[in-house]
Amino acid sequence: MADILIRNAYVVTMNPDRVIYADGAVAITGNRITAVGPTADVAPENPAPLTIDGRGMLVTPGLIDAHHHPNQYLSNGIGDDCDIMTLLYRRLYPYEAALTEEEAYLSALGGFVEAIQYGTTCFNDPGGASPDAFGRAAVDVGIRGILTRSTRDIYQDGTPIPESMKEDAETNLRETAALIDRWHGAAEGRIRAWASLRYVFNVSDDLCRGIKALADDRGIGIHAHAAAVKGENEAMMEVFGERSLTRFHKLGLFGPNLYLIHMGYPDEREVDLMAESDVKVVHCPSASMLGAYGVFQNGMMPAMATAGITIALGTDSATAGGHLDMVREMYLAAAGHKDRYADATLWGAYKALEMATIDGARACLWDDEIGSLEVGKKADVVLFRMQGIEWHPGRNPVNALVYSATGKAADTVIIDGRVVMRERVMLTVDDRAVVDALHAANAAWRSRTGVTTPPPWPVR
Repeated sequence: MADILIRNAYVVTMNPDRVIYADGAVAITGNRITAVGPTADVAPENPAPLTIDGRGMLVTPGLIDAHHHPNQYLSNGIGDDCDIMTLLYRRLYPYEAALTEEEAYLSALGGFVEAIQYGTTCFNDPGGASPDAFGRAAVDVGIRGILTRSTRDIYQDGTPIPESMKEDAETNLRETAALIDRWHGAAEGRIRAWASLRYVFNVSDDLCRGIKALADDRGIGIHAHAAAVKGENEAMMEVFGERSLTRFHKLGLFGPNLYLIHMGYPDEREVDLMAESDVKVVHCPSASMLGAYGVFQNGMMPAMATAGITIALGTDSATAGGHLDMVREMYLAAAGHKDRYADATLWGAYKALEMATIDGARACLWDDEIGSLEVGKKADVVLFRMQGIEWHPGRNPVNALVYSATGKAADTVIIDGRVVMRERVMLTVDDRAVVDALHAANAAWRSRTGVTTPPPWPVR
């Protein structure tokens, strides 16, 4: 007997053969998937106390937000219509330094609630203030994810860092190891911990080598922003004498556990080196477009995919991209590169869904347990309701999800075999109370820091 049975649904498995069941069923026992197939085959053998009628539902693996800053949720709005260096060094880092532990917890909790409401079941955090607070929030809301701790040990006049955030390489390595000890495998394996290199400008050679040794020893990934924006490589040449990725390669960082974000500016040689080393890449379409990173116009994402590099999708943060809706990210990934190459057949909806599920799991070094609906895998499942007018009856459901719907079509979300949202009602936390607490915390940090983002038009 199963614990949960989903039946009569349009089930997209994302298994190696990419099988879809037009009238499919998924059985869950404990935190594992125990059967997937046609309803006529699965349902009679798997009666369950919780049976969900999936008629009119599209069932997919849980969406994986492969680059998500939980600490930035409270800062939403400070990145609107400003360049990346202003955002990072004049607004975001002062905000991070000002957050209390409780505010960091609320920021993460709010972001995780919004993410779940859009169908996200797993996040990968590149590091920020108070990672323990993010871990507590993840446990409380029931989401799966990877925590890291920000690391930086170089401080330059052009890239100012608040004094409270300055540490040397030894401290960074010691505290990263301690975070891994506390959180890797926590919440019955739902939470993992990785190492981080926050941004290429602020990490020394010694820190890079130390993080690589630590990650390899612990069998974890290295989450790093690199080759992200126009002018970065030229600035790196001035400071280090090497382009960002060439420097990382010479320092020995390249390997299957190197996980690089944004990646609009590799050259062809670096792409080849990444492909040879099975380096992973995360594309954050909305952040690139809102922040004007140039990832689309540079045209390197399809080139990396053609080279065989695994590319996942991420929202970056509510601040950097404006939202946490992975369905909107899929739309941008599926459609944006078509325009750059004037090729309507490039990528598309099915490729985007791969990037948000199984490719995201592979990039996160977790595809043995998540990313597809297969027997034995963890039960991370989303049911999207296809009842809205935007779904257009008769249209291919995958295309309809990516091109016409949004994450608000997510009706029910199951993470690790636990129903965390049912019929759009959160079951693990009181989302109304979370919203109220966020409003209060937002006013508090802005008052302390003096960060303001007034509108360009008069408000009377």
